[in-house]
Amino acid sequence: MELELKILKEKVIEDEKKSGIGSLYDDDKTSHQHIQLLKTKYAAMKKDYDRISEKLAKSNLKVIADQKNLQAQI
Repeated sequence: MELELKILKEKVIEDEKKSGIGSLYDDDKTSHQHIQLLKTKYAAMKKDYDRISEKLAKSNLKVIADQKNLQAQI
């Protein structure tokens, strides 16, 4: 009975350690390294978003110009 109680207590303590944000990253990196990786990933995603957004804006301007030309022809 005492052994079972001891094992149960150890399991509860282990589960509490894993329940925080540390459980998201189960590797040897520190939290600062994870934050830096997230910042790098976000910067790359923002760069891609800005590039795609600019491309769509140019495409939109072209469509508007074509629309004006077609309306002028009518």
